[in-house]
Amino acid sequence: MASLIKKCECADTKAGRTLDLRKADDRKTAERSWGKCGHSWTVRYRLGGRGTKQQEQSYPHNMKKDAEAFILEIKSDKVSGLRRTIDPKAGAITFADYADSWLSGRVGLSAKSVEIYGNALKNQINPTLGHLRLNAITRQTIKNFISALIKAAYAPNTIHSAYMVVAAIFSEATKDKLIPESPCTDIELPSAAQRQEFLVPSWAQISKLADSMPARWAATVWLMAGCGLRVSEAFAVAEGGVMFGGRRLRIHEQVTRKRVLGPLKHREEGDYRVMPLPPFVHSAITTHIESHGTADGYLFQAAKGGWVGYETYRLAFAAAAKTVGLPEDFTPHGLRHSYASMQLAQGIPITDVSRWLGHQDIGITFRTYGHLVDEAWDRALDVMQAGYQTGIAEVPAAAC
Repeated sequence: MASLIKKCECADTKAGRTLDLRKADDRKTAERSWGKCGHSWTVRYRLGGRGTKQQEQSYPHNMKKDAEAFILEIKSDKVSGLRRTIDPKAGAITFADYADSWLSGRVGLSAKSVEIYGNALKNQINPTLGHLRLNAITRQTIKNFISALIKAAYAPNTIHSAYMVVAAIFSEATKDKLIPESPCTDIELPSAAQRQEFLVPSWAQISKLADSMPARWAATVWLMAGCGLRVSEAFAVAEGGVMFGGRRLRIHEQVTRKRVLGPLKHREEGDYRVMPLPPFVHSAITTHIESHGTADGYLFQAAKGGWVGYETYRLAFAAAAKTVGLPEDFTPHGLRHSYASMQLAQGIPITDVSRWLGHQDIGITFRTYGHLVDEAWDRALDVMQAGYQTGIAEVPAAAC
């Protein structure tokens, strides 16, 4: 089943002959010598029956208890009717290498999903887990990974997405018999509820946030806060999108995580969206063009040219938000939430807000922001009551 030995010749040398470890007396003689010998321990075992290949696992001399625990685990599996099928050496592959093979093997995924998973691995997952061996990653490692993402001010939905990828990779690793079980078990994640109270910064905070950003990107803050754009959409705003004398903004592209232009989210190539352009946002666009110009008509570029990279922008935004005193978890998407919150609080119909935000259907808007229009019930009561009282006052009193 499994045996613990030392492959050195120390025991034979001390005994003056070749010991036969199958004999009890010779085995005891060897074990006495091994206890004083500093060479490594070796566990010999088979993954299946006698017809299967014999495997070996080495342990330093001072880790004899670990070697014995490994043997007990093998025996426990045997007694319970199971067969140990995990080769300890198989999980020595790094997480990053296995993740690459996992992603390339997802034949059923769309190109967009492959891009999203690849970006999650590159930006959120591999910097922390990529260099570690699969069999060295524990449940505590995963908990530390989630804590690191929270500390880095990633949005809850981003953390959920990254964890989903990690859990899927470890699930596949267990099926491939590289590890005995996944470390992604009962991991607490930050709340990502769709209906929630959003932090709405004051206009003074938003202004300071824009001023704290690199000057070439300051106008993106106003586009997200004043027009409800996604950050990827703000990156692709063009001078030609300003319409009707600066009262409307038309967008039809976004910058993807691969730093190329693509269609708007949930839209086909060529589809566009138009929303009101507040004067202060138009002014920010004009100031930006006067100070930084455009590149082929587009407002924003990276420091060394080309489209703005999200990760670089996120770090700059986080630093600016910290300067302003906003919470660590306040992300660029928070400005979009602020836009929707302020519009709805002023009584703008949720159908219009949904269209300007570019939601796939109005149900998404209701699930995310519906609680912000509850005051419409009170306004409806006030309107009906006022109408009733006005109407009653106009009716002549009945004759006695």
